[in-house]
Amino acid sequence: MENKELRELQLEVASLREANAPLIDEMLAEYESSRKMREDAGFPVIAFCGHGRSGKDLAAKWLSDTYGVRYVGSVSHAVSPFIAESLGVSREEAFASRHDNRMYWFEWCNTLREHDPSLLVKLTLAENDMVAGIRGDVELHMCKTQGVIDLAIWVDNPRVVKDPTVEFLADDCDIVIRNAGSKVSYFNKLKILCDYLGFKGIRNGKN
Repeated sequence: MENKELRELQLEVASLREANAPLIDEMLAEYESSRKMREDAGFPVIAFCGHGRSGKDLAAKWLSDTYGVRYVGSVSHAVSPFIAESLGVSREEAFASRHDNRMYWFEWCNTLREHDPSLLVKLTLAENDMVAGIRGDVELHMCKTQGVIDLAIWVDNPRVVKDPTVEFLADDCDIVIRNAGSKVSYFNKLKILCDYLGFKGIRNGKN
């Protein structure tokens, strides 16, 4: 992105953030409430990381279905209403075309969290008990340092291409899970990990 375009984007995002400040504050308050509930329950926040379409979202949905914890969508899902507003399209249209506009989303999100690297993850955790889709290296580091996430899992899928918007590597995460076979094999690896962690749901009593 050219300097002029970047500057225009910065002004656009700043204006949008100011206009949506009450909503963002409400989401951050919900994050704090959910964080307290998770802490009281001894529930670890898992972040699924990796290249686009590697299986991050699939893993989060499996955890949600198996353990009854909240997962409504990735970081991209959480910020999609704001990006849709910037693009002048519906949330559904913006989200559906995100892979075609990958670099725009990347620069837009970088701009929004410029002064608070963990902002997007906190917004995501306002309505989720886990995270999928962290992309920035500073973002990941800050979330781990601040205790916003407890465990970063890299999903290694050799069937997908390298994602230029992911700024960190598998070695920057705590655990690597390989997703190179069937869904059954992938889910079995997740189950073994969850059993090892003593993972239990906190929302509806599923174990």
